[in-house]
Amino acid sequence: MSRPDREPRLWLAAAILIVAAAGAAFWVPGVLHTGGHFPVPLDDVYIHFGFARSAALGHPFAWIPGNGYSSGGTSLTYPLVLAPGWLLGFRGERLAIFAALVAGASLVDLARSLRALAPRWIAWAFPALLVAVPLLDWSLFSGMETALLGAVIGRALLAAHRAAVAPPARRARAQWQAGGWAALLAATRPEAAPLALLLALGVVHAAGSLRSAPSIARAFGPVVLFLAAQAIANRALTGEWSAAGAVRKLAGSNPYTTPIEAALEAIKNLAALRSQAFEVPLGGARASWVVPLLGLAAVLEGRRRRLALPLLLGAAASVLLVSFNTTARFQNFRYTAPALLMLLAAAAIGAASLARRGRLGGALAAGALAVAVVAPARAFPRQIDHFARSSANIAGQQVVVAARLGALSPRPRQVLVGDAGAIPYLSGLPAIDGLGLGGYRGLPFARASVHGVPAVVELIERLPLDERPDVMALYPSWWPGLADVFGRRLSAVRIEDNVICGADEKVLYAADWSALAPPGEAREGAIDAIDVADLVDERAHDYEGSFPRGGWVVGRVLALGDGAPRFDAGRIVPQGRAESFAIHLLPAASNGTAALVLRTDGGGEGAIRVTVERSGTVVATRDAELPARPDDRWHEIHVPLGPVRDGDRVRVFALRTAFRDFHAWLLREQP
Repeated sequence: MSRPDREPRLWLAAAILIVAAAGAAFWVPGVLHTGGHFPVPLDDVYIHFGFARSAALGHPFAWIPGNGYSSGGTSLTYPLVLAPGWLLGFRGERLAIFAALVAGASLVDLARSLRALAPRWIAWAFPALLVAVPLLDWSLFSGMETALLGAVIGRALLAAHRAAVAPPARRARAQWQAGGWAALLAATRPEAAPLALLLALGVVHAAGSLRSAPSIARAFGPVVLFLAAQAIANRALTGEWSAAGAVRKLAGSNPYTTPIEAALEAIKNLAALRSQAFEVPLGGARASWVVPLLGLAAVLEGRRRRLALPLLLGAAASVLLVSFNTTARFQNFRYTAPALLMLLAAAAIGAASLARRGRLGGALAAGALAVAVVAPARAFPRQIDHFARSSANIAGQQVVVAARLGALSPRPRQVLVGDAGAIPYLSGLPAIDGLGLGGYRGLPFARASVHGVPAVVELIERLPLDERPDVMALYPSWWPGLADVFGRRLSAVRIEDNVICGADEKVLYAADWSALAPPGEAREGAIDAIDVADLVDERAHDYEGSFPRGGWVVGRVLALGDGAPRFDAGRIVPQGRAESFAIHLLPAASNGTAALVLRTDGGGEGAIRVTVERSGTVVATRDAELPARPDDRWHEIHVPLGPVRDGDRVRVFALRTAFRDFHAWLLREQP
């Protein structure tokens, strides 16, 4: 065999060895710290495993079979890639081994894609470059979708390049292929959507003799169709255009904060990410500029500009999106991993561009790559140690809790968890994720968890009695007003040296929902009703709260008129503010004279004003005084409204002191 024929095989062998060595550097200490468990440093990894198991069982896009569609999987493609591993026998914790194999193969594939865009000699540095950043390696070898995203980035770059250089007769087909890979980028990780669109733009720019409109359709069509289909499916099946992760984590989803406060949070995140996720991981203040400057070298070369510029701009757009994520600074900055991958890919393309410029360019490329590989290396001990300790945390807490739940007798009917990860996956028990990433029968748990714990309890109240969780596995500090009110402590798992879990102690509770209303409870004589802070009811009545800086959710268990304890959630209407809802008369009701009955809790004297609006015009105004009320039971405020019609809007103003509204009924007034 001639030397040229051997070179690709030698390069591939070297790439496999480098990637395997980098993975082993993290996995071996992780195994030692976990006592033999394959290391998984993030509980979120098990969310992907749950979706993969469901896909393997014929329930794609469901977290647990039977729970229905969920938009909580941040990657649509990754569970589908893992599903064959589950079918092949990599089940339970063993699926982490298959995920490690996927990660290794994905990184080698990314290196091969970049090699196809570079002179052969410079490509020998690419495998080392891709695993040179310890912070990125933490995510690449964690079991998350990061490495798979890298492989898709590489394939999308190759497809975009081939669409640009293909002969006119084959360029249309190449554009379709580039568009398909762009769609896979967006499907693999939402932060990659800007890169997908920018690569599509580059494909259109390189259309040459082909007409622009068909080229736009071929390059942009797949990714736009995917994003639109995903949004439509989310809306139809969950009531939200956005995925559950965005609803739960983006600063703009918090109803209580102003746009300015959300922007300030993003600015703080940007400052932290610039330093802790890029400057420090890439080797320090000076060395960190080498990687983006290498990418800039490719931008200055015409042949690779359509690849390098989307990578650099896509990385910037990805970081901007991540800055609005309220968890951006947690979990070892894993949300910045896509941007780091894009920067390293741009650096590889830039090094290739320099290498084509003769000996001086080759020397510059080699020197810059050496700095990019060596400068971050001093962080390896710290990142490997953090990876191992994090893996020990997950194994010592989440995995142990799952085993403890699985061993309970009688077997729990349904478990309420606050993190859709290892506990439901490894225990094999039916579960509801209170944070909403798991999804359950289309109920808006993700949105409710942002509004507050009592709003989550309102959704549990909607469930049939036999579907309400009988066991809870929660961090008590995350769920005030739930675990302490509706739970009886059974046992707990506490870990030391916690660096990744939500709290040191995870507690198991037996659940008691006897204070909740029975499903379908209706008040006699009511022609309409709205359970305030029940997001399903609020949506049905087009509820408008006193947001932002108002409308906060509160929950109480107080006595009804007969002395029975009853939970209800409500909202605080600050003094001088208002809430409103549309009247939707029950089918058996008709337009006529009605009274509004408002449930509130104890408190001092106050006053409210109620108006009825019809087609934007106020047709009735009523004031009501609130007397001082004892705090041990529920109280009702009766406000006659006069004639009302279906579609009228009732607005409640807090005139004097804040008003706490828990429930509203529209009752037919007797003539």
